[in-house]
Amino acid sequence: MKTLGILLSTAGLAGVGAFALAATPAQAAEAAACSGAKSISSAPMLRDHKPPSWGTVRLVRDNCYQYWAEVTMASPMPANAKANAYLVQYGGANNGRVLSCDSSGGNGSVVKGQRTCRTPKVRATAGSITFVAIGREFHNYGGGYEEISENSTSRTR
Repeated sequence: MKTLGILLSTAGLAGVGAFALAATPAQAAEAAACSGAKSISSAPMLRDHKPPSWGTVRLVRDNCYQYWAEVTMASPMPANAKANAYLVQYGGANNGRVLSCDSSGGNGSVVKGQRTCRTPKVRATAGSITFVAIGREFHNYGGGYEEISENSTSRTR
């Protein structure tokens, strides 16, 4: 009986794997069709709202009306720093939603040795939905991470 249970669970896992593999070509085709990513708004990352710029936060859109926020730092982050991008949605069913690079579908905040991150993509075809991208930089001087810079793009579609 124990052997039958193992066989059934293995067959079930194999079925899940086959299902996941079947979905992969469709996802690849959608990604190819949704090319043409372009920055539709950007802002410099400033400390104390003064130059020089330490990076850029951008609001990006592709051909399929998927929106996301990206932050790109001018140089790789040191060990005691990190940065993150945030996508804020205005309008629609998810009005007020905030997603970061750390949200599911994002690629994680910018940490030591890295320069960039992006939020998950949000599809929005309704003209009434707008977005803002926010970039924030944090440093840890021994008492935990504290925000040292922030800037945002203009609210746009």
